[in-house]
Amino acid sequence: MIKRPAFAKINLFLDIEGIRADGYHNIVSVMQTVDWADEISIEKADGEGILLTCSDPLIPTDRKNTVYKAADLFLTRISASCGVQIHIEKNIPSAAGLAGGSADAAAALLGLNQLFDSPIPFEELLAMGARVGADVPFCMIGGTRRTTGIGEIIEDFPTLPPCVIVCAKAGEGVSTPEAYRALDERYNRFSEYEGHVAKENALRAALENNTIESVSRGLYNVFENVVEPTRPAVSAMKAELLSHGAIAAMMSGSGPSVFGIFLREDDAQSACEALRQFDAQCRVCRPCTMSQKGELI
Repeated sequence: MIKRPAFAKINLFLDIEGIRADGYHNIVSVMQTVDWADEISIEKADGEGILLTCSDPLIPTDRKNTVYKAADLFLTRISASCGVQIHIEKNIPSAAGLAGGSADAAAALLGLNQLFDSPIPFEELLAMGARVGADVPFCMIGGTRRTTGIGEIIEDFPTLPPCVIVCAKAGEGVSTPEAYRALDERYNRFSEYEGHVAKENALRAALENNTIESVSRGLYNVFENVVEPTRPAVSAMKAELLSHGAIAAMMSGSGPSVFGIFLREDDAQSACEALRQFDAQCRVCRPCTMSQKGELI
């Protein structure tokens, strides 16, 4: 049996460059892996096909699941002569902007390749991941990276210095397609949208200079503009994080999860406890530094 962690991500920067001819949005994002993780267990099984189980009964275990899609692609690619049994132990909140589903698919692809003695080169695995979901390739590589296109183009970015990160989700999940539709309406399909290059440059400068205190100058998430007005808990939790000593607080992805960056462990623990008033799923995390092939350093 192979077991692999599936790490969540947060967005330190997330903006839209425009809409493509195929209707998808070109994004600019700086993503960061954190050590809040699901666990994926994979083993070979008699017969054919995929048996997928999950600790969360609300998560589908059929073709709607990203892990199932990833496993199907992999087994078809290698013309497997056996089936696989996969279990997802869920810890990351779903529909939260933390890429839980994408992380699970990424871990499944890496785990399957390991289980079958690495028949597929890593670059091809990345391309397979992109077919499953836009965030899957990043989740396979991890660390601090800049992503563009629909998320499949990944570049190195200066690493986030050591810090403590509180991640929390309260309330129902946010539909990413609905959030994009709200952005299109607000910004007239980005026909005259100028973006926030200065913010991204400020983030890069802060990380290059290893000055975590300056990171707040470069944090930006365009989705906050359409999600926060309808999700008051997002604003309230960000305020709570700041009141407990966070140097910055922001929503991740299309929400509704939020994160706060702290210098002190005790401040982070105190903030996490305070967020219980929102019935939030909350965790004190650390940023993960990863190799180019998705292994912890």
